[in-house]
Amino acid sequence: MINKKLEGNIIIAINNMRKIMDMFLGPFLTAYFIKTSKDSINSLSIYYIFSYLILAIITYFVATIIKNKFRIGMFRIGVILNFIYILTIIILNKNMVNHLGLISILYGLSAAVYWFPYNLFVINKVDNNDRTNFTVKLQTISSITGIVCPLILGSMISATNYQLTAIVVLIISLIQIILSFVLSKDEKSYYPKFDIIKTMKKIKHNYQINNMSIVEFLIGMNASSGALEILRTILIFNAFKTNLNLGIITSIMTIISMIFIRIYGRFYKGKNDKNIILVASVVPFLSLILLLIYRNPISIVIYNMCFVVFTSILNLVREIRLYNIADSKIIDKYNQCEYFVIREFILNIGRITSFILLLIASMSGSELFLNMILIFLTLSILLMGLFLRKIDKFEK
Repeated sequence: MINKKLEGNIIIAINNMRKIMDMFLGPFLTAYFIKTSKDSINSLSIYYIFSYLILAIITYFVATIIKNKFRIGMFRIGVILNFIYILTIIILNKNMVNHLGLISILYGLSAAVYWFPYNLFVINKVDNNDRTNFTVKLQTISSITGIVCPLILGSMISATNYQLTAIVVLIISLIQIILSFVLSKDEKSYYPKFDIIKTMKKIKHNYQINNMSIVEFLIGMNASSGALEILRTILIFNAFKTNLNLGIITSIMTIISMIFIRIYGRFYKGKNDKNIILVASVVPFLSLILLLIYRNPISIVIYNMCFVVFTSILNLVREIRLYNIADSKIIDKYNQCEYFVIREFILNIGRITSFILLLIASMSGSELFLNMILIFLTLSILLMGLFLRKIDKFEK
């Protein structure tokens, strides 16, 4: 049996591999859709609407299985499903656009079965007092991956093609599967039977939970794989044209984001962070005003830079509070599984809402409507920050 420190390092390695895959299947997949589909925004919107709908539904069934057992087993299945998802993309090649239903199902399945067990690991293995340090360290390591990998992936796609790069990512996914089987089995717990209705009744009038739910819905619309991230990628790719340039800009933004996250982790541990939350909420919208007045490559970079840097801070704060609430008296260990199903549902409703709006704007064929969606989704960052400021830290 491996020791806890080594097991922790393996989990970090597995999640960094997942980050590489998410980058490849995120901005670079968006760029691939733009190059291969005449109706790229429509195709992407439909793909993500169905993906997140499947993710929300499957999460419920996963939770009923793993509340007391089989968490590491389910996690391994999620890793394997992600391998199958990437393999399917390679096989379909340019016909991927004609099989959006299939790849949506595979993505939703793999994401639900991977991330839900992972969230339960993080709640129970990290104490609330150490949550900020743990989250900052984890995001710092992920940021290093986020600096190097976009450059490598962008260079590989530009020098070869999307399919050959996908094969390399597939090999990384295979290594991830092998590492997942090194992890030790989880101990069986003896919590009450899964009961989401009872948990909803218990928490529905809680002020902190209600604010957290609004934050989850809004971050689903903007900074957690929502439609705003697709719009940002399209802006960058249309302005700079190549995957290599997309990779360079992504890496630069990640470096700056990492610096700001380290500053937050160093100076705001145990302190009132409401002012920094407010600043981080306002700046992206101010940069959008500049973009709308002077749309050129420089203003596009500034907008994207402000988005990545300041939503990274907001997401860090939100993640710390989310896990702290889940390990507080509000949500005890008996209700953690149900709470994260509710949270996952709200998050994905936010994502689906944003992509429905994007689809409607795209089908209209009007650039004005697309700009209105860009404004609305960026404003949702400001609204998210206002609700995030109301949530306590819950540090023990």
